[in-house]
Amino acid sequence: MDDIRARLDIVDVVSGYVPDLKRTGSSYKARCPFHQENTPSFVVFPTSQTWRCFGGCATGGDMFSFVMRREDTDFNGAMRLLAAQAGVRIEERRQRNDDDPLYALNDSAQQFFRQSFIAERGAYARTYVGARHIGEEAVARFGIGYAPSTGSELLRSLGALGFGDDLLLRSGLVLRGDDGIPSRDMFRGRLMFPLRDTDGRIAGFAGRSLDGSDPKYINTPQTSVFDKGRMLYALDRAREAIGAEGEAVVVEGYMDVIAAHEHGYRNVVASMGTALTETQVSLLKARAQRIVLALDADAAGQEAMLQSLRTTWELVGSVAAGRRRTEVLNRPDDISSLRIALITTGKDPDELIRTDPGQWQRLLSDAVPAVEFLMHAEAARLDIGTAQGKSALVERLLPVIFAMPDWADQEHYFTRLAGIVGVPVSTLEAAVGRLQGPLRTQRAGRRPAPEAGNGQVESVFSIAEHDPLEERVLALASQDEELLARVGEVEPETFVRPENRAVLFALRDAGTMEGALAQLDGQLADRLVRHSLEALPPADRKQRTEEWDGCLRRLEERRLRDLKAQEAAAFSSDAVGDAPEDPEYVQAVQRQALEINERLRDIFNRGPD
Repeated sequence: MDDIRARLDIVDVVSGYVPDLKRTGSSYKARCPFHQENTPSFVVFPTSQTWRCFGGCATGGDMFSFVMRREDTDFNGAMRLLAAQAGVRIEERRQRNDDDPLYALNDSAQQFFRQSFIAERGAYARTYVGARHIGEEAVARFGIGYAPSTGSELLRSLGALGFGDDLLLRSGLVLRGDDGIPSRDMFRGRLMFPLRDTDGRIAGFAGRSLDGSDPKYINTPQTSVFDKGRMLYALDRAREAIGAEGEAVVVEGYMDVIAAHEHGYRNVVASMGTALTETQVSLLKARAQRIVLALDADAAGQEAMLQSLRTTWELVGSVAAGRRRTEVLNRPDDISSLRIALITTGKDPDELIRTDPGQWQRLLSDAVPAVEFLMHAEAARLDIGTAQGKSALVERLLPVIFAMPDWADQEHYFTRLAGIVGVPVSTLEAAVGRLQGPLRTQRAGRRPAPEAGNGQVESVFSIAEHDPLEERVLALASQDEELLARVGEVEPETFVRPENRAVLFALRDAGTMEGALAQLDGQLADRLVRHSLEALPPADRKQRTEEWDGCLRRLEERRLRDLKAQEAAAFSSDAVGDAPEDPEYVQAVQRQALEINERLRDIFNRGPD
């Protein structure tokens, strides 16, 4: 969007729709294209790259809002039109369509799996479920079903319902034969779990082996409605409890989730067999202040945890291409909110919850900070009896410690690290001083000094390209479900930056984080994810609501002050040039000025934030 604004001028954009746009001093005037009028009241301000109608419309905005209104399109449509005009290529993401026929197909498949589970041929599956102590209520609530082992019954059932070959193949539920047409079912002889998105729609399925064959679990392949890296099992059922408790617990298996929910732990979800992705983290962070990862304490479990921390949480430094490279955490709130619960009883969460729920609760209460876990886990993997092992441990952990936002936490873990490697703190301090690059200057929260010359200039422009007030509103909405439900209160006209407005439109339209992420193109989706991971200060419901209301008041006040500036420009001698003042135009400007004054007075009367 910055490329679009850099290449286009609002005067040229508007001129393409309003041929009678004429220069008048430093601005441009014409009859408003949005309503019938005889006196020109539509003004374009090149300096601010904005427009405003001082007549019947009494509205205004930038080039994006102008095209939206003129073309009767949404923000993304206006952006595509302007990008084409500017010669800018926009990265497209395939948007999920709520009317995608795969949802209907998956619903029909779910009915088939449920009927198969109830039927005589599902006896073994029912016996297995009973042996796992899953009650009938949980079976019904989570929709557990059975895929027959015969091989093509689902294919015949869905075909008889009128689903075409192309859709069947696209669903991932059937396999393609050598002749290119559906030949047999993908899931055969497996216990079936429907995988629902946060809105409760069936996006895919997971099938568990009942005969001990590998793989134990297989999932629907990625489709237009299913991406396991963008979903969490049972989040549709857990989101209310997560929001109420402020904590989300992530386990590995579907059975673990079902057992937890059966015993009243309804804030538990599963990552569907993968290390947590950034999108999954954003879905949890939008609802929880604390995330607990509960895993088996065996070697495989710890290795999976370390891999998750490396790939998703970006906590661990590494060596690449023969030189030191530090991957410092760029979301400082994540490391503080993440805790690890290792199950040392030899039982998986499913068994532990059913046999000793009190121990499960204590396990979660005693979950250790992620830094604590990393220190012990990485030390166990290295030979810290050698100088090389100590050096490797320090290199892996220092980026994590220095990324922590709290200075006291940095000091605490820095001292702990010195103790683990068996050196005085002063020795470790000296070692840090010899490190190269930015890591050296991050000690105790100090930021690297800016590079001389062009780097400082670039950092100034980087700051200017952000709007903290708009981004705060988006962070609040993306991390608080109650505020997300109120996002319709935010007037898009109060947002100055187009990219923030695009994210706002997506949140307003979708009403959920998942839906908004599906609507946004790549860079805009990444922006929303960053907002959802932004560190917010601890606050209760009253404080958070007051902050939200305060942000909206400041946005509206800023917009009104900008309108006052436009009025002044519209009346200035430089703006009108030699053109005689039209009485109707003057009266319209004065009328709007009075209305704006009244609204500003109302804002001030509401009191400070």
